[in-house]
Amino acid sequence: MDTRRLGYFVRVVDIGNITRAAESLHITQSALSQHISALESDFKSRLLERTGRGVEVTSSGRSLYRYAQGIIRLEQAARIDLRSGSDTPAGLVTVGLASYSMATGLAVPLLRAVRRSYPKIQLQLIQNLTVVMSQAVLLGQVDMALIYDPGYVKGAFFERVQEEEFHLVTSAGAPPVAARGDTVTLKEASALGFVMPSELHTVRRITDAAFHTAGLHCSVVAEVETDSVLRDTVVHGLGATVLPLSAVRAHFAPDEVRVHRFADTRLCTAMSLCTPEVQPLSPAAALVADLVRTLLRDPVLLGRRPG
Repeated sequence: MDTRRLGYFVRVVDIGNITRAAESLHITQSALSQHISALESDFKSRLLERTGRGVEVTSSGRSLYRYAQGIIRLEQAARIDLRSGSDTPAGLVTVGLASYSMATGLAVPLLRAVRRSYPKIQLQLIQNLTVVMSQAVLLGQVDMALIYDPGYVKGAFFERVQEEEFHLVTSAGAPPVAARGDTVTLKEASALGFVMPSELHTVRRITDAAFHTAGLHCSVVAEVETDSVLRDTVVHGLGATVLPLSAVRAHFAPDEVRVHRFADTRLCTAMSLCTPEVQPLSPAAALVADLVRTLLRDPVLLGRRPG
């Protein structure tokens, strides 16, 4: 299989338009169309459907897109590794970081540690993917992922890091939710409008389940997948949200929000480092995984007070 064609296909899907994709690839539109047709012939399946505004991906195309990302990443990693030409650890290592979690606070310390200890390792940090992070590990799109533990996933190993407890977060400029100060009941919280990630996200699923168990409704006024956008909406009083303390400390200044512990329930889940269960990590990825483990023992990074 010509991996170059897979790269062309991924670019078309990302852009959603063959003409603009051809321009970005510096090839003609007809040549790009021929490459896509060749892929469809190889897989004996329609991958793209033309529309008035560009192209749409078929179900077969979505499946190939996920695998193609992993194949392209592995080829890139191999090229970097072979070009190094020395015994110094080198290669591309991709780490997935769960949004709305303490994983976000790992990014800069990890990058700093890799640059200091292994300057020939190229680190790639990814937060938002079209598939869940555990599946991205299985597909080879990422080497490892620091995520909320989803439970058993065939082919994936989860090394538990810590437990995250979720809290209600509201704007400091909004009216107080309860008179007790830093605690709130689910019933009191149910009167608020929430800004949350989609129903696929662990934070959302655990929050919805807690309200449902209490016979209450969590009113979601907007779904937001980007940490920075969620931060701005909460600070400006456009909605409340639910986050672990480590994520609150990473995204908000102390005077920007009020943080409330739930008085009548405990919303929590485990954070885990997800790696392939059978396929061993590359030498470079194994070194980065060790750095991740070392950093995760830092109480400041984990949002805990020392001692």
